[in-house]
Amino acid sequence: MIVVGLIASIALALIAIGVMTTLVPLHATAIGFTPLHIGWIAGVYYFGFLVGPWIAPPLVQRVGSGRAFAVAAFLALGGIIVLPLFPHPAAWAAIRFVSGTGFALLYILAEAGLNAEVDNAGRGRLLSLYMIASKAALITGQFVVGLLGVEGWAPFVVASGVVVLAAIVRLRTPVGAALPAAGRLRPLRVLRAAPVATTGCVLYGLGEASLYALGPVYAQASGMNVAEVSTFMTAVLLGAALTQWPLGWLSDRMDRRRAILVGAVGTVIAGCALGLADRPAFPMALVGGFVLGGGLLPLYGLLVALGNDTASNDERVEIGSGLVFAYAAGAMAGPLAAAALMEVTARGLPLWLTGLYAVQALVLLAALRRRIPLAQPL
Repeated sequence: MIVVGLIASIALALIAIGVMTTLVPLHATAIGFTPLHIGWIAGVYYFGFLVGPWIAPPLVQRVGSGRAFAVAAFLALGGIIVLPLFPHPAAWAAIRFVSGTGFALLYILAEAGLNAEVDNAGRGRLLSLYMIASKAALITGQFVVGLLGVEGWAPFVVASGVVVLAAIVRLRTPVGAALPAAGRLRPLRVLRAAPVATTGCVLYGLGEASLYALGPVYAQASGMNVAEVSTFMTAVLLGAALTQWPLGWLSDRMDRRRAILVGAVGTVIAGCALGLADRPAFPMALVGGFVLGGGLLPLYGLLVALGNDTASNDERVEIGSGLVFAYAAGAMAGPLAAAALMEVTARGLPLWLTGLYAVQALVLLAALRRRIPLAQPL
C-alpha cells in the first residue's frame, strides 16, 4: 500500500510535467515568444534541477519527507498556475526555474521513499515499475494537452490540480521507513559512495536529453516525413516500455552492473547501425530506434537502484539528490554537444550516443573487474 501511494503520487506529478513539456513551448509561441526565448526558458528550467538536489537534504532534515514533498509540490504548483499572468520571457524563465526546482525535489523524495521500502532483491523490479508508471504519466499529459489545447487557463489549471492531488496522496501515504538526511548535499562524497551510478547518471542525462531533443531532427534529416518521424519516436518509446521490466527483473538476479551493461551494449549496437548508414531504410531505422530506446531509456531506474543498493536509509536522500544532480548536469550539456556534432554530420546524434555508451560500457567493465569499487560509505 505504501509503495502504491508513493508511485501514485509521483505519477500524478509527472502528468503535470507531461502537460507542461508540450504546453510551455506551444503557449509561448502563441503569445509571441521567439525560439531563442523558448530555448532560454527551457535551459533555466533544467537549472532548477541542479538547484533542487542542494535543497532536498536540509529540507527533509528540517520538516520530514512527507512535508518536504508538500513543499516541493507547492514550488511546482507556483511554477505552473501563475505563468499566464506574466506573459514575458524573463518572467517565464524565473517561474520555470521555481518549477524545475520543485519537480527535482519531487523526483528525489519519491525515489528515496521507494528505495527505503524495498530490499536489494526487488529493487530493480520496483524501480522499473516506477519508470513504467512515469512514462505512462508523461504520455497521459500529452493526451491532456490534446484534449484541452494550449489556449486559455484550462490546461494550466488541470496541471496545477494534479500536482495538488499528488501532494495529498503523498501526505496520506504512511511511509514506514524514516528518511533522515544529512544537512547538505556533498557531490564528491556521493560520487565516492556510488561511483558507477553517479557517472552513469551523468552519461544518462547526456544521452536521454539529446535523444528527446534531437531525435526528431535526426529522423527528419535522414529523409523521413512527418508521419515517419512520429513513428520513429514511437518506436523509441515502445522499445523503452517493453524492455524496462525485463531489464529490472534481470538486474535483481545478477550483479546489477551486468544488467546495465546489457542496455549500454544494446545502445552502442543500435547507435552504430543508425550512425553508419547515410540514410537508413525506414524499416531499419524503426528497428534501430526500438533497440536504441530499449537499451538507453530504461537505464535510469537501474542506476538509481545500483546507487541505493549499499546505502542505508539515512543516506538515501543525499544519494538521490546526488544522482539527480548528476543527471541534470548531463541533461543541460547533452543537447548542446549533440547539436554541435549534428552540424558536422546528420548522423551526429546516433554517433554521439554510440560514443557515450561505449564509455559507459568501459566504465562498467572496469567496475566488474574491480578497478572501480562498488561503493564506499558516506
